[in-house]
Amino acid sequence: MNATLATPNRLVTVAAGVDLAVHDTSGPDVAAGPPVVLLHGLASTHRWWDLVADRLPDRRLIWFDHRGHGQSSTPPSGYTVESFADDAAVVLDALATGPCVIAGHSLGATVALELAARRPDLVAGLCLIDGGIYDPHILFGASWWEAQYRMLLNRRIAPTPAMLTAWARGHGLPPAAVPALLANYQPEPTTAPDHHRPAGLRLAVEHEIQAARSLWRHDPAATLAATAAPTIAVLARPGDPAAAATHLQALLHTLDRAGRIVPVRWIDGGHDLPLEQPGHVAAAITRLADTVSAHHGADA
Repeated sequence: MNATLATPNRLVTVAAGVDLAVHDTSGPDVAAGPPVVLLHGLASTHRWWDLVADRLPDRRLIWFDHRGHGQSSTPPSGYTVESFADDAAVVLDALATGPCVIAGHSLGATVALELAARRPDLVAGLCLIDGGIYDPHILFGASWWEAQYRMLLNRRIAPTPAMLTAWARGHGLPPAAVPALLANYQPEPTTAPDHHRPAGLRLAVEHEIQAARSLWRHDPAATLAATAAPTIAVLARPGDPAAAATHLQALLHTLDRAGRIVPVRWIDGGHDLPLEQPGHVAAAITRLADTVSAHHGADA
């Protein structure tokens, strides 16, 4: 299985016994401007951003595996939006970044929004990628009993690398995206050849359930209303009209309750936009970072 995880630049201790594997492209060749922080979604890893990072060569990029994910520690608790946001704040404090552009995908978008509300000093701008801004009770279900099946049902099927590769091809993902997808998994104990060896998610099922329930319980309208940072949303436009209507309703409900206007760019594709449409995602992040830089320059 081609599921290699890149060697982190450093480990950052965010709580007792909890170290996060952090990647940082800081160096003399990085252009001026705010660092860009990339927060992955539930049950994925830092590699979810591979294709986007390749399109941001001159930016200082910071990305890491959330607790319980990838190469980071796996504590028994703390799998909530609030804890993930606190972990991110500790990482950025440890790196002494100052205000950053925070881009988050899916759960990572919700974490980005929570971070902005909790630590506005660390957030110069927010890019919410198909997450963070939808009302979860409309998008997933009004009760947890209903929502958990939509959020968790198809994630524990022990696929083989061959199955994952075929799934990626069938969903139009570029070949370069396949290693990022495979990195979410690790081989199950078996004597089968690698390509036919069943794989399981690196994230433990009990931690995934905790995180999903926290995401479902999170109120994006209240968090968005408490956030002053410039915010944009890059959202997938579902091909199914009923799904598109539900997504739009979930978005408008949040914006109406928050009393905020957020620029939205709808992109044809599925939920996994950093893999499906990395060019569009990178372009949105670039525009936001440039706008933030120009604004700060005007204030100087």
